[in-house]
Amino acid sequence: MASTVESQTRRSPKPAVPDESHRSPTTASEFYSLLDAVDSESTAEQFDIGTYNEKHDFDNHLRIGAFEGINRSDSLAELAEKTDTHDQMAYMAASTFSRRTNDRDYRAVVRVLFELLHTPQLYHQRGVQRKRLEQIDRAIVATDATNLTLTRSVAIPSEVHDDEVLHEIQPADGGLKLNLAARVDGEYKHPLGVTVTAGDTREPTQFDHLQSDVEVFADLDSPIRVFDRGYLDYDRFCAMKRRDEDFVTLLRSDARVDVLERVQDVEITDEAGTRSMSDQRIELAETDEEFRRIVVEDVEGEEIQYLTTLSPAEYDPVDVVRIYTLRTLIEILFRELKQYTNVENFHSKSLNGVLFELFCTLIGYVLMEWFRHCHPLRGGVPEAIRKLRTRWNQSLPSYG
Repeated sequence: MASTVESQTRRSPKPAVPDESHRSPTTASEFYSLLDAVDSESTAEQFDIGTYNEKHDFDNHLRIGAFEGINRSDSLAELAEKTDTHDQMAYMAASTFSRRTNDRDYRAVVRVLFELLHTPQLYHQRGVQRKRLEQIDRAIVATDATNLTLTRSVAIPSEVHDDEVLHEIQPADGGLKLNLAARVDGEYKHPLGVTVTAGDTREPTQFDHLQSDVEVFADLDSPIRVFDRGYLDYDRFCAMKRRDEDFVTLLRSDARVDVLERVQDVEITDEAGTRSMSDQRIELAETDEEFRRIVVEDVEGEEIQYLTTLSPAEYDPVDVVRIYTLRTLIEILFRELKQYTNVENFHSKSLNGVLFELFCTLIGYVLMEWFRHCHPLRGGVPEAIRKLRTRWNQSLPSYG
């Protein structure tokens, strides 16, 4: 069947990156412009990709994977057709894409993703976005997780014998869990740390892994971390406080605390009504550590409790709530990934192949956000995705 598909879809070969010196930039060339700043060939060598082949075309493989991430094909045959008709990619047969995606170490794609996130262009973009924000002078990093549904079973092979399947993850098993740390203090949301685990993995187990990814970013010297009740861990809170790592999270209503001081009580009135805020210095039960708690009573009398290490001298209660509210941007990121990208529909049947496709999709998302930054569009992410899908080969007009 694979050979039949290849014979039906094969065309005259075209270069992966045509000479664009004589034409205006196209949507396709601008989409890949940031990827050109990453040395994918060096990454291929590190992971022994193409060691025994004269041509391994890892860069083209990445381009196709990122493209598929934001413009899903119903079949590999359809994807092969697209590689033949869409600019900036060289033709790749359906069977070739399948074989290489399943066989090539997905960690090479992970490496490319993180090199992409460390490019000078994105450092500059994050700096520009930071300067536009009012009243927030530090980076905000949100941590959260979401489950990814599998539409087919995924095989986990033996590390000793590739043809031996140790286990199969079934769609009914809970799928996969995408654990993410993301920069959320600007208009454009940047993933900073990523892990993928089994669907039933508890979020707190990945927290330290994600923070270690965040710590290597040179422009994140003292970020404020925000996360929800799913990461509740008093020992972790105390350790972060001792390391002078600031955070804002939600505290459960039944949490045992000792109120040491009521710093101030304030009322906020807006179109929704009047809300009261109580700023308190507390001690978490049995920890011997002092924290700050902001208790907010909404217009309906419901209480929300925020726990933080932020100093009241620098951040008033409204600031603390506003900073935590930025966490919703990571939820928007998850929603955009699921609604507009190929983050849950994979062609591969092996775990390595699924992870290869997943991280290519994340690369596609980052490239899309960079495209949107360079060419502002009304309509946000949905409109950017639509432009990329419908105007791929067209010369790029000025959007603003």
